[in-house]
Amino acid sequence: MTPRRLYVPVVLGLLAAGGLAFLALGRTWERARVAADGLPSDIVRVSGSDAYPLAAALALVVVTGSIAVLATGGRVRRAVGVLVVLAAGGAIISLLDGRRALESAIGDAVTESPAYTGAGSVARSGTSWDFWTFVAFAVAAALGAVVVALAPRWPTMSGRYDAPSSTPAPAAPRTEADIWKALDEGRDPTE
Repeated sequence: MTPRRLYVPVVLGLLAAGGLAFLALGRTWERARVAADGLPSDIVRVSGSDAYPLAAALALVVVTGSIAVLATGGRVRRAVGVLVVLAAGGAIISLLDGRRALESAIGDAVTESPAYTGAGSVARSGTSWDFWTFVAFAVAAALGAVVVALAPRWPTMSGRYDAPSSTPAPAAPRTEADIWKALDEGRDPTE
């Protein structure tokens, strides 16, 4: 597969990985049922972004980086790839903090529950969203490395719609062939 053919799959993969990470961080990672004698029980939920707010912000950096890969070229695109690798790597490191941040967040949610009295029972259950968040950031880091490696060989956006430069406009066409040539170049032959 040629580097040019990897351009669209890499950009879409980055967008999907960042979107999946952001989605997974917004979902419930852990639930706890708090019950005390004489009080109704309460269920508290903690999302990934409650426990790891930095990871949620870095997921948005990955999504934005995927769009920036489309809009940039050359060295700037390579710098965007490095930024995506750093953002995804930073998110993975924050997630590898272990369960401390999640334990702290669920502990805070339990103590804030109206059913919490210090005595009673707390039954906890987890979900698999933490796994999918980790996978999404790992994929984003790998795709960011691909951007760094292949950025100079990928096509860039056309300059056709950029602001006009300070160079003088070509003279108005004089012959029918000049009119057709101007139309082929995207210029207005009547100017």
